[in-house]
Amino acid sequence: MSSGIFGLEEVLRDLDLTSEEIDEAMDDISKEVATEILDKAIANVNGPKNMAIGKVKKSGKKIEKVESKKSNRIKSIKRFMNRFRKKNDIPYPVSVNTGNLKKSLKIRKMGKGRRKVYADINIANYACHVHDGTSRMKARPFLDDAVDEVMDSDKYLDIAGKIIDDILNK
Repeated sequence: MSSGIFGLEEVLRDLDLTSEEIDEAMDDISKEVATEILDKAIANVNGPKNMAIGKVKKSGKKIEKVESKKSNRIKSIKRFMNRFRKKNDIPYPVSVNTGNLKKSLKIRKMGKGRRKVYADINIANYACHVHDGTSRMKARPFLDDAVDEVMDSDKYLDIAGKIIDDILNK
């Protein structure tokens, strides 16, 4: 007569299922959090159209913009207000010339439960200059600020809690 635990195979099968569900949950959580970060980064670079950029004709020649008295007045007001801007103020949102910076923001799956939000340099090779700044331009860390905003708001905990609740309530 042999002794054994009856139903051990079923318990082990359930544990394997649980492990798969945990991997799936981690993947869902990383996807949702990365999407939230991407949305915040897009909001950071989704500024107004830069009106200082001249339009280009089909022939390739630039059309010079005629300055009006009103636009000159606005520029002088902006210069005056910039004097009072705090040194650490970050000029958000980033103004838009072509929209390539916004189009370059992507999510890539890096493995089980891991995602990366990044700016594709093949689309906007200047993304690092905007993000990190240059000797002539202040840094506007649109990706770092998006990550900080999501993490500081505990939005990721809400996302994780909802996904885990859905799995437990199946």
